[in-house]
Amino acid sequence: MSNPVSSATTRQCLDIEEGLDRLMGERPLYLQILRRFLQDHRDSCTRISALLVQQRDSQAQLAAHSLKGSAGLIGAQLVHDHAVLVENAIAAGADSAPLLPQLAALLEEACNSIDTLLCEHGDHVAPSEAPAIDAAQLRALIEELVELLRDGDGAAIDLVEKSAPVLAAALGVPTYQMVAAATHAFDFETALDALEMEL
Repeated sequence: MSNPVSSATTRQCLDIEEGLDRLMGERPLYLQILRRFLQDHRDSCTRISALLVQQRDSQAQLAAHSLKGSAGLIGAQLVHDHAVLVENAIAAGADSAPLLPQLAALLEEACNSIDTLLCEHGDHVAPSEAPAIDAAQLRALIEELVELLRDGDGAAIDLVEKSAPVLAAALGVPTYQMVAAATHAFDFETALDALEMEL
């Protein structure tokens, strides 16, 4: 049985304003990314646990890393912070199993908050309308982002956030989310790989 959550609790699970800030206030795009988060990460803890049981630690670490980046992107800070602990524990060869129940609980709370938010906005989320930009400008934008990613320059994060509507329209929401989440997690190599697949 679910009880109504207070606004403070909801903010802890999912800071909507922070998530919107990362996307320059583009609410339709944010809602699309939230929907994608549910598809990609609702079962992350189950997947991580199964990979650990199978002794596929590198894949479990990657799953925790992916969850960390995506949670940070949407404003699910508690999930982000706990995913960091799980990722670091796996990387250090420590026993991460005791950390997973807490991460699972936090992830469930965040997903429930997302479910509520999406329900309030109906089943259909209208796509974001990207600002007009010509092909040359778009190419220059992507080339600049690629260069920043290759250089490991943190300015890539600002560029991804500032150009969210344009990049999401050009790359598609799933690819944009992958690039943005990886960039936010300072995983510039993964972001670059995802971006270059679209070039």
